[in-house]
Amino acid sequence: MLLGGLSAAAAAFYFGDPRRGAKRRADFARGAGNVFGKVKAESDKSIRDLQNQLSGISARLRSHFEPEDAADRVVEERVRSRIGRIVSYARRIRVLSDHGVVTLWGQAFTGEAAELLRAVSAVPGVREVRDHLELFEAGDPNSPLAKAPVRHEDPLRHARKQSRLNWSPAKRLAIGAAGAGLAVYGMTRKNKDFVDRALAAVGTSMIISSTMRRNLSATLAFGEEAPGFEIERTIKINAPISDLYDFWANPENYPRALSHVARIDRLGENLYRWTINGPAGVPVGWEGIITRAIPNTLVEWKSLPGSTIGNFGIVRFHPDYDATTHVQIRMFYRPPAGILGRFLAELLGADAGDILDQDLSNLKALFESGDYISEERRKKREEAELLRTATT
Repeated sequence: MLLGGLSAAAAAFYFGDPRRGAKRRADFARGAGNVFGKVKAESDKSIRDLQNQLSGISARLRSHFEPEDAADRVVEERVRSRIGRIVSYARRIRVLSDHGVVTLWGQAFTGEAAELLRAVSAVPGVREVRDHLELFEAGDPNSPLAKAPVRHEDPLRHARKQSRLNWSPAKRLAIGAAGAGLAVYGMTRKNKDFVDRALAAVGTSMIISSTMRRNLSATLAFGEEAPGFEIERTIKINAPISDLYDFWANPENYPRALSHVARIDRLGENLYRWTINGPAGVPVGWEGIITRAIPNTLVEWKSLPGSTIGNFGIVRFHPDYDATTHVQIRMFYRPPAGILGRFLAELLGADAGDILDQDLSNLKALFESGDYISEERRKKREEAELLRTATT
């Protein structure tokens, strides 16, 4: 009771402030509208997803009772797509289909062979699998695979893979149906006791879980091991790709266009201290590093462990035929208290996606107005001015 009264008094003080109360109430109303809109959109998405899953299950059942005579080229593409998710060096394996009889030859690790053959056998249209693989131990330094170049995994792709809930449509349907049964049983009992309420709660959670695309840990984003929430945006800017790369490769430039960034201080080589304006104007800071920078191609960054707002991402630059540049940002961020912090920030009008949209609009205006001059162009101007002065 006391805690509720204090919370109500704090809310009344916060929203009733004579100077900033109106803006805070407006931000809260707008944030609440955005949250409810997102909840509705996610609900609609879940319904469509469930419909697609049911259609997929129906198609799989039909395929079991009605043998499929797919073209050999189609079967080969299906097999290549499947093995790419299983073996370390998919390009070292050749695939040939002859009326559904699939032959595999090439080089693979011994520990991956059994799973590979099972997966290929389960591909629709495959009637038989003939194994002509040359197998090597993973730790053998003399094997051809040990000398093959290892492809480094994209950290964003790894985060997506880590957070994805890889349940088959059949498993989702089974869990959802079982959850519905438990929920109905628990809620329709006349004399409900603790067990009945617990069954209803468990059943409801099972129904929700059956529609989720991300696992629970990634959805809540409470711990540092969770990647957080993903944002992706692309914008076309009428500016040279070299100037845009120069802007992103030097984080001290960010406060000029990114409205939520208060300041960035350089601490060392590729190491920076970030200070941003958080919800309700509260300053939030952390340290981060530029992990990779390829001129006129990309800039990649990540926050250091223990940061208040964990984040990592990549900015890519794509030149267009008309001398404009497409800037693509893909990032993950983890606010304090995970999903609760994100919910509170959105209610206070500090939705990360909306902020990024505004910042990219500011960036576009900065470059297309000609107000930004890259370090390279500034030096050329200074050299030209010195040359002009020396010759007069």
